[in-house]
Amino acid sequence: MSVMYIIDQGAHLTKRGNRLVVEKMGNPIQEVHAFKVDQVVLMGNIQITAPTIAFLLQEGIDTVFLSFYGKYRGRLVARFGKNILLRKAQFDRMGDHRFSLGLAKRYVAGRLQNQRVLLRRHNNELKDEVIRSAIHNIRMMLERIESQESFDALRGVEGKGTASFFRGFRRAVRVEDMPFKERSRRPPRDPVNVLLSFGYTLLANVVQTAVDVVGFDPFMGCLHAVDYGRPSLVLDLMEEFRPVLIDSLVLRVINRGVITSKDFIRQQDVEPPPPGVELESPSMEDYPILLSHVGMKKFIAQFESRLREKVFYLPTERRIRFREVVLEQARLLARHVRGEEAYEPYRMR
Repeated sequence: MSVMYIIDQGAHLTKRGNRLVVEKMGNPIQEVHAFKVDQVVLMGNIQITAPTIAFLLQEGIDTVFLSFYGKYRGRLVARFGKNILLRKAQFDRMGDHRFSLGLAKRYVAGRLQNQRVLLRRHNNELKDEVIRSAIHNIRMMLERIESQESFDALRGVEGKGTASFFRGFRRAVRVEDMPFKERSRRPPRDPVNVLLSFGYTLLANVVQTAVDVVGFDPFMGCLHAVDYGRPSLVLDLMEEFRPVLIDSLVLRVINRGVITSKDFIRQQDVEPPPPGVELESPSMEDYPILLSHVGMKKFIAQFESRLREKVFYLPTERRIRFREVVLEQARLLARHVRGEEAYEPYRMR
């Protein structure tokens, strides 16, 4: 799948024939044939013309709108999925307490197992007692999953396991000028948390695409309670992939110096906009520490590279890219909902 990210503030997306063209200050800065693009992601103040919107809908190119700070705003939808039989089965099965609790346990097990593997990999070299303790605590939480009889109790197990994970994760960050104390989200309080939050936003977009392709209703999940506007199923499916695609990537880009403290800015030092460009004004909900434009480009490139990496996928017994793994897991979930096959989360090896 080819994704076209547009993050240059003040840019315009237009079409010329069958090409998508990004212009800024009247000059083309990016141009690509539409048949090479499966998805367009517009971040922040990007202008798009009505004929271009019609063209994207006509060509079935998924188009996603994010704020400059990575918050999901919405997407262009040409038509609602036709798979009413799958959505009916989804609502019927998710409404069954036993079925949905059992599925929620698989999601939690997937996340905790992958967190444990990630820490174990790092500790093979570090030999750190805090990480060793975190691995042990996560294993204890894994053993408690099956005995939980309510969603709240299950979420409590996940919360304790994840808290242990981030205590170990902190010790795996080996860069002195980018310390990580604990997970903070609203707002992220340090550069590492900024990267984690931004990465989870990108991951949500990938999972949402897979959910749409398979034909699920993204708002009907089980581990994450149904609420107005909450894509519960997307959040559910994300769980097993957070350690695999984001937590591991954040450690990689930091520890290898791909992204450094120089790639972040504080709100009082906001980059001045280019001449003739009007930037969005940060709101109270926006981050006090921000990833710079250059840092954002570097992280997106690393994220896409991670999605293109191939791994052995047991259900199909062949090596496929991570983006395909996400889609295959959504398809496996569809078979599980239809009663054809048991759902098992993707596991790191």
